[in-house]
Amino acid sequence: MDLSLDESQQILVDTFSEMLEKECPTTHVRDCEETGYSATLWDRYCELGANVMGLPETADGLEMSLLDLGLVATRSGHALAPVPFVEIATAGRLLAALDAQDALLTEIAEGKPTISLSLPRPHAVLGTRRSSGGRSMVPFGAIAEHVIAIDGDELFVASGADSRRSARVRDLGDGALAHWNLTQGSDTRRLSSGDEALRAITRAAAEWKLLTAFWLVGIAQRSLAIGADYARERIQFGVPIGGFQAIAHPLAECAIRVDGAELLAWEAAWADTEDPDRFEMLASMAFVWASQTAIRTADISLHTHGGYGFSTEYDIQLYYRRARSLSSIGGSSREELQTVAELCFDRDGSGTADSLLGGA
Repeated sequence: MDLSLDESQQILVDTFSEMLEKECPTTHVRDCEETGYSATLWDRYCELGANVMGLPETADGLEMSLLDLGLVATRSGHALAPVPFVEIATAGRLLAALDAQDALLTEIAEGKPTISLSLPRPHAVLGTRRSSGGRSMVPFGAIAEHVIAIDGDELFVASGADSRRSARVRDLGDGALAHWNLTQGSDTRRLSSGDEALRAITRAAAEWKLLTAFWLVGIAQRSLAIGADYARERIQFGVPIGGFQAIAHPLAECAIRVDGAELLAWEAAWADTEDPDRFEMLASMAFVWASQTAIRTADISLHTHGGYGFSTEYDIQLYYRRARSLSSIGGSSREELQTVAELCFDRDGSGTADSLLGGA
């Protein structure tokens, strides 16, 4: 696996890095905490083509790879960008895979942040007929007008946001979460059914996990940098506190974990085209490791600051809160590890996978 960026990927990273440095300082992140969304920043994303980046050319998209999307997600996580990039990309790719002429793709192409998806809980897409319908927590559901969900083996899109969604759910982060009532009715439209529907939602869930893993890698990278900078600058007993082993060693451990999380996310993106049979498993693994790494790194960085870390005046608390919030949206690490186990081992009813995690 070649870990170097080609010229176009480097330009992509540089472009979004420069834009986010200018348009999304932490002061802007703080200003958006009441709503969890920045319309002006999303407009800038759309000007750079982020809304259609992952769509195929048949849907008027740029047909860029999951790795390309992941690079943007990493920079977005680094800046804590309050935009639905992952949700729009995932939902758009799902719609385009089923029907490249779907009317909602036009809204996406116009830059409207109106579509999200209800993530089925772990196990729901592994052959059982569980549902993401009913009352469901939807990422960026507070601004979405349409939500894709699955009920049994029927994949549908629910509209009628005014009657279906709750007020924004306040959480540690800023994901503009909202509960949606996703019971099928007159304002729902069926997208697919049967095995095709299950394959579509399985794929969409895996892509969401992978892009979110990249986002969490960005959070972890910036958390580590904030902690390391503080350790170099904070003087105690006449020397920088970074010179003390109790400070330096945990940060060094985090650096190794962050590199590993990034590598695993890259491998999953590589597997999308080169080893598709392992893609879903690697996407789940990347999500688990990136979640644990972002939380651990933000913890260490916050405690490096001592009591200051808990003060709202310091930026590290923004990363500390968002690492936890984002990691929980797709299910807990324990639940996701069950998914990895089921993908790794047989699912013939022998209970092999369940026994690995105590029947969770």
